[in-house]
This record gives sequence, C-alpha cells and structure tokens, in this order.
Amino acid sequence: MKKIKFILSAAVLILLTSCAGKVATEPENEFSDSKPKPTKLTGWNDAEVAEYAKFFNKLCREAGYTGFWWDCNDLINRKELSCRQQIVDAIMSQYPAEDFTYTKTTAGFVEEDAATAVHNMKTGWNLGNTLDATSYDWKKEGTDEIGWILQWGEKRDGKVTTKAFETAWGMPVTTREMIHYVKECGFNAVRIPCTWAEHIDENNQIDAEWMARVHQVVDYVIDEGMYCILNTHHDGWVCASENMYNKYSKRFETVWTQIAQEFKDYDERLIFASMNEVTDEKDSWNPPASTFKYINMWNQLFINTIRAQGGNHAKRNLVISPRGCSGSDRDMQILDQVTDPAENHLIIEVHNYTPQGFCFNNATWTTMTAKWRPMQHEYDIRNDFNMYARWQKRINRPVIIGEYAAFPKKYEDYD
Repeated sequence: MKKIKFILSAAVLILLTSCAGKVATEPENEFSDSKPKPTKLTGWNDAEVAEYAKFFNKLCREAGYTGFWWDCNDLINRKELSCRQQIVDAIMSQYPAEDFTYTKTTAGFVEEDAATAVHNMKTGWNLGNTLDATSYDWKKEGTDEIGWILQWGEKRDGKVTTKAFETAWGMPVTTREMIHYVKECGFNAVRIPCTWAEHIDENNQIDAEWMARVHQVVDYVIDEGMYCILNTHHDGWVCASENMYNKYSKRFETVWTQIAQEFKDYDERLIFASMNEVTDEKDSWNPPASTFKYINMWNQLFINTIRAQGGNHAKRNLVISPRGCSGSDRDMQILDQVTDPAENHLIIEVHNYTPQGFCFNNATWTTMTAKWRPMQHEYDIRNDFNMYARWQKRINRPVIIGEYAAFPKKYEDYD
C-alpha cells in the first residue's frame, strides 16, 4: 500500500467490510430559493474509486506495467467471498480477455524473461495484513521484551500458532477458496507480503511450522495457475545503513537461502522479491545520500544468494526495489548499478498512492477527500508514470507497481 511507513500502517489497518457503494442526493425543498442547492453526496464512494482504478490500470496497460492492488478486506471481502464489484469491474475493463490468454501448458520450469512475465501477470492483488502481520521491533532485539503477538497470541503446546500471526491484524485465515475467488474476480497474480522476523531463531533458522504455512499459501496461488510474488516485508532489521547491513546481512542471506531451498522445484510463476519499503534506521524518507548504496547492497546480496542456489533459481525472475519502493528519479539513479548474472530476469518494483488525499483514509499531511477530481488527480498520477518512463528507459527493466489502491470511504466523513 505507497507512502510513508507510519502512513502505510494507518491505511492498511482500516477494514471496510461493506461491498456495496451508494450515492444519494438530498431532496429539494419546494419552498427553497430558486437557486439550486449544492448536491450532497452520501454513502460510500465506490463510483469514484472505480474511476481512479480504471484510469490507473489504463496507464499500467499503456506502459506495460503490472499493478497490485493493496487489499485488507476492503476490495475483496475474504470472509464473505464477495467484492466491491464496481471497482473490480473497472480494473478488469482495461484488460480485454483476448489480449491476456496466458495459461501454463508446459510441465516444469520454462525460462521466461522478466518482460514476458510482467505482461502475463496482467493485473495483481495483495494478500495484505496477513502473513506480513507482526509485532516485531528490531530495536528490542537482545532485550527481554517480546512482541505482543508472541506474548498474547494463541498458543498450542506452549508455542504461538501460525494462525495467531496470520489473523493478528484483523484478517481471516487464508483458504484455498479465498484465492480461487481472487482468480474468479479476474486477477492473474498474487503478491504475498511475508514477515519472517518473529519466526527466526538465534541461528537464523526459519521455524518449520511457519515455513510450511507460507508454502501452503503459495501453493494456493500456484495451483490456481496464477503468478505468485513472495517477499520479506516488515523485517525491520533490513535497513539502509552501514551498521545494519554489517549486523544483519548474514541473516538476510541465510533466510533467503532457506526460502530458495524450500521452493527450489517451483516453476517460473513463483517470483521472489528482495524487500519492502526499506529506509534507514530512522525510517527517514529523506535520508542522506550515503545510505543509498546500502539499498543496492541489500538488493545485490539478494540476487547473489538466489542465483547461488542454482537449478530453477539460476533463471528465476526476481524483483528488486529502490529505497522505500519510491519511484522518484533520486531513488532510481543508482539502482541500475545492481547486476545479475542471469540476463533479462530482473523486475523493478515501486509503490504508488497518488493522490494521497484521495487514496488514503487518514493522511494528516494533506487535504483528504472522497471525491475523484479527474483534471487534478489524473494529472498527478500521469506525472508519476512519466517519471517512471524516464528512468525505465535508462535502466531498461520491466516494472511492477507492487502496491496501489484508493481505500473506499464515506463522503460524509470527508467532504
């Protein structure tokens, strides 16, 4: 979901379970002045969000990008297996079926360059606030303090269950039926944000039960014939600084080695992504230039670690990202220095929540609105895409927008 980290948390934790948009007008009083009263909108702004989604996906298709809607039960209600149909229809209207007929027909791993994979993914969906739910704080490592999920979560035989983590941020346990419903809605790729920090022991070994659960959810996606992107998400020990890289790079390498070994036989539809919205130790969104090289170092370590596993991983498509998953020229100016021994198998991930006053539910630094204003908002989003096009021409690697969304809200709460 794109942004500032504390903003992301505020946005993704808003759970909107209604699936019906409603727009009504105030009845006119027959004794009122002849001058018409301004129309007062009430109910959910689904129609406005649909216009946003339609325009955003139009730009994605024109540019050849795949966009992944960040979802925490507000677009697709996982509990009821229902959706905000008007918004889903607006997304899918930009992808004629005859242009996206990808199906997996060949058994085993088939080498597929990154650009082809991005095209085949069509449009994607995020399993948000689920396997990425965490109570981890890297600043408390080495102390007696533990996260609230570890402290209070449901336990079995004295051990916190995978369910306790998966549902800690208000989402239901993921089922095969849920992922099938996502496919029926028209999505052809699922991004699985996953946080590993509280599932790693002192030797950096991933808990077997957690790995098995992640594996199971990945299988739900792959079994539906969809592409699946698996990442390290809220692992706050991955920071862009010399201190944090020196301290935790071995952990990063060990974790990704285990993930790669777990999924070594999976075909090209499984894609790994290095990290999510990494900043410096101060969570600064305007860090000194000296920290930028460590973004490159984390990405390079990720690539080297996966490629070293050989087999399918030698040619598997991988996703790397700039600082904070920002698509700014400043953040992208060094990412082209990352190298990969596998030619044409790297994808660049950025996030986009423009315009933030419309997309987020509670952005205190801007003017909030539930209304889609095409002249202003389309201009702002198109500027972002023009910026992506500039640096993409230089880097010459395909792009996914790993998170985008406008979270539905009620007119009366904002305008």
